Amino acid sequence: MPQTSYKISEARRNFAEVLERAHQGEEIVIMRGNDVYARIGPADPAGKRPFGLLRRRGLPDDLFDDQDVEQAAIDAGDFNDDTGVWKGGPAGRESKA
Repeated sequence: MPQTSYKISEARRNFAEVLERAHQGEEIVIMRGNDVYARIGPADPAGKRPFGLLRRRGLPDDLFDDQDVEQAAIDAGDFNDDTGVWKGGPAGRESKA
C-alpha cells in the first residue's frame, strides 16, 4: 500500500486531498515534527463497522433476530405504569389470567 506523509499544517490545508488519497487506498501519515501523530487509511471495504470488542469473533448475522415477547412489550410501553410490572397486554387493558 503506498504511503504519503504530511505535516499537520499541510494536512489541514489540503484535508480534502488527504481524504481522497486515503479513500483511493493510500495510507496517509500525519507528522508532528519527526513523530508520527496519526494515520489515515481507506475504510473497510465491507462497509460494516466492527462490533466493539467482539469484532474478531465472527458474530452470526441473525444474532438479534430472536425477540423476547415480554421485553418487546416492555420496550414498547405495554406494561402497567402503576406497578411497573408487565401485564401481558397493552396498558389500560386487564389481562385474563
